[in-house]
Amino acid sequence: MNRISDLPDSILLHILSFLPTKTAFLTTVLSRRWTHLCHDLQHFDFDQIQFHNGNQTWSDFSNSRKQLFTIVNWILSCHKAPPIRTFRLTCDLDQFDEYLVDWCDSKVLGPNLEELNLQLAFVGRSFRKVVIPNGVFSCTSLVTLRLNGDITIPSPSSCHYHLPSLKTLQLYNVETSVSNLEELLSHCTALETLVLDSVCRSREEGQLSICFPSLKSLHFKSFYVDDLRLLVIDTPSLKRLDIQVEFWIHEIRVRNLHNVEEASIDIHKQSFVLEFLVELCRIRILELGLSVFDCLPEAPPHRIPEFTCLQRLELTVRCFDTRYIMDMLQKCRMLKLLAIVFNRQYIILDPHPSRKWELPGKVPTCLASHLQVITIKRYVETRDDRDFFAYVLQQGLVLESLDIQVDRARAEGFPEELSLLPRSSKTCQINFSWN
Repeated sequence: MNRISDLPDSILLHILSFLPTKTAFLTTVLSRRWTHLCHDLQHFDFDQIQFHNGNQTWSDFSNSRKQLFTIVNWILSCHKAPPIRTFRLTCDLDQFDEYLVDWCDSKVLGPNLEELNLQLAFVGRSFRKVVIPNGVFSCTSLVTLRLNGDITIPSPSSCHYHLPSLKTLQLYNVETSVSNLEELLSHCTALETLVLDSVCRSREEGQLSICFPSLKSLHFKSFYVDDLRLLVIDTPSLKRLDIQVEFWIHEIRVRNLHNVEEASIDIHKQSFVLEFLVELCRIRILELGLSVFDCLPEAPPHRIPEFTCLQRLELTVRCFDTRYIMDMLQKCRMLKLLAIVFNRQYIILDPHPSRKWELPGKVPTCLASHLQVITIKRYVETRDDRDFFAYVLQQGLVLESLDIQVDRARAEGFPEELSLLPRSSKTCQINFSWN
C-alpha cells in the first residue's frame, strides 16, 4: 500500500476511475489523502447490484435501491470540483425515485460531462417511464450517451436538441416517436457509433434516415411493435453493420456501404436482403441470420452478388439446405472459413422434401483454392448432409479442418463413418466436439 501511496495524485485518480464508485470510496478508510482523492473523482459508476446481499427477494432489491440512492445523494452532494466527466447509473426504480434521477442528472450535467450512461427499470409490471431531463440533449460536451430501459426522450417541442460532440449514441428499449428520433439524429452530426435497439414503440408510422458521413458502426434492431414506413441508410464510412429487422418496415433503401468490412444481416424479406448484399459485395466478414434462411434460398442464384473479398461466412439455418450452402459458396471465391450454425430452437424438417442433392456443375472456386476451415455448430443430421461432407472433403484441395459440434446421443457411428471418407487435402483434420 505504501508503494501505491507514493504515486502522484493524477495516477491514483486514474486508477480509481476504473473502479465502481462504491469500491473507490472504500479507500477513504486508509488516510485523509484518499478521502481527498475520492472527492476529486471525475468518473462515477453506480450499480445497484453492488448493494445486494445475494438474496433474490423483494426486500433485498428494495433495500439495495435505498442504499444506492443514499450513497449517490451523499457523494454528489459532497462533490464540489473538478467537474464530472463520466456518470453511470444502473438501478431499479419505483414511482418515488424519478425525482432522484432528475436530481442526479442536474448535478452531473455541466460543460465537462463527456459520458452519460443510464440503465433504469421500474420494478413490477409498471408502464411508467423516466423522462430524461432536457439538458441532456443540449449538452455540447457529451461524447457518449447510453440510455437503456424504461426511459422516454422528450419531444423537440419541449427540448432543444444539440449534441455537436456526440460520437456514440446507444438507445436500448427507449420509447420515442419516429419523428422525434429522426429530429434527434439530425442534431448528432459527429456520430461514429450508433445503436438503435428496439426503439420507437409509439406505433407512429414514419421515415427514419441514418445518413452520417462519419458513422463507423451501426447496430439496428427492430421488433414487431415498430412501424417504419421507410428506413434509409447512407453511411460511406461505415465499417461494422449489424441489422435485424422484422416485418413492420415497409421499405428499406441502402447506399454507400462499400467500406463495410463486417456485417450481420437478419432480415425477413428477400428483396431487402438482396439490396443489402448488393451493397456489401466487397465485405470481408458476413453473418446471415435465421430470417435470411427463410427467404434467401428461394432467390434465383443470379440475384445473389459475387463477394469478391469475403473471407469468413456464417450461415444460421433450420436444416441442412445444401443447395443454399452451395449457391453461397459459388459466390465467394476468396472464402477461407465457412460456419454453418443450426438454430436448435427452430429446427424443422426439410422444407423442400423433393429437392435432392445435386453435384454442382462447377466446383466453387473457393473450395479448390482458398477454403481452409468448415465449422458446423450444433449439428443436427438431415438428408443431404453426408453427401455434402463427402463432396467438400473430395474437392477441398486446401481444406485444413472440418469441425463438427454434435449431440453425442444422436450421432452414433457418425464420426467413424465420416472419418473414412476420402480427402483430397492431406493436411485435413476432422474434429468432433460434443454438445
